Amino acid sequence: MPSTPPAPAPVPASPVKTAAEVVTRCRSLLDAALSDQIDDLRRNGCALIDFPDHGNVGDSAIWSGQIAWLDRHGIARKVAGDLNIDLAEIRALRGTVPVLLHGGGNFGDLWPRHQLFRERILAELPDRRVIQLPQSIHYDDVAMIAQTRAAIARHPRFLLLVRDHPSLDLARDNFACETRLCPDMAFALGPQARPVQPDADVLMLLRTDSERRDGQAHVDVPDGWIVADWLQDDPDVWTRAAADARRRAILSFNPARLGAAARRRDYLDNLSGRRIDRGLRLLSRARYVITDRLHVHILCTLLDIPHCVLDNRYGKIARLSQAFGTRWAGVSQAATLPEAVATAREHLARREPQTA
Repeated sequence: MPSTPPAPAPVPASPVKTAAEVVTRCRSLLDAALSDQIDDLRRNGCALIDFPDHGNVGDSAIWSGQIAWLDRHGIARKVAGDLNIDLAEIRALRGTVPVLLHGGGNFGDLWPRHQLFRERILAELPDRRVIQLPQSIHYDDVAMIAQTRAAIARHPRFLLLVRDHPSLDLARDNFACETRLCPDMAFALGPQARPVQPDADVLMLLRTDSERRDGQAHVDVPDGWIVADWLQDDPDVWTRAAADARRRAILSFNPARLGAAARRRDYLDNLSGRRIDRGLRLLSRARYVITDRLHVHILCTLLDIPHCVLDNRYGKIARLSQAFGTRWAGVSQAATLPEAVATAREHLARREPQTA
């Protein structure tokens, strides 16, 4: 592998006009950030792990974006799995097969289960290349950084991709590993067509989890507007509760049983795809969207749906947007929910036909 990382492609200072321009540029930047890894990945394949086995559409968009990027470059997934994967599956692979850790926003102490899994991978697979796909980094307790620093220091072959400048600065100041700036992998999905036609003026898709920003003022929701989050699976999705026996049969790994790993990959891919379809259908119902979720911003961009962004508790959307210029002509930013509602009303008013 080259001793120096590829030079990052420049991000234009002026905002782009169309969603398609944002998507094209971010896909190009994804390839640029990983350009020196592609040949080795194509030759050796990879183990893609930390599958997001929950209903949050955003994490499924990342997973399916990762799959789309790997498939586009002809990179085989030798193993795929979630937090419960038996690491013996990975140890059984040739030593040249790297581990790819699922990207997202769980690097730090807000989502400790995923962080502990990440640090376990570094501790138990010290001789294998590990690539952390693009993450946002955030610690509420800066003392916890030392634990991550120690885990990374013990692993000589860790490549960390981050999707904003504050994460890049924190990593380079604290971690003894190569760190690169890279867009979110959901952009690898490419442009999407609306699966349904709009039947509502506005969708307010707002966080209900621990990343929600405190102090947002209550607003009266106009008639015909939808208020939702996207954390819960539809009843027919293949979840642990809905199909536990079938899931165990598909996911159970037995090296002597041919096709088990492939069936598991298919299962995970289909589960992720169903969740994304639910999200795309929900977003497509609206003529305009208000959100504080990063992947609503990204999927609205892929769908070319105008929207207004607030932000999560540590500014995740603004950080990505500043790093990669993801604001296009259909995107506004608001500091408060009432301001976002006013922006949506203005957008709808501009769309109304003028009468004599």
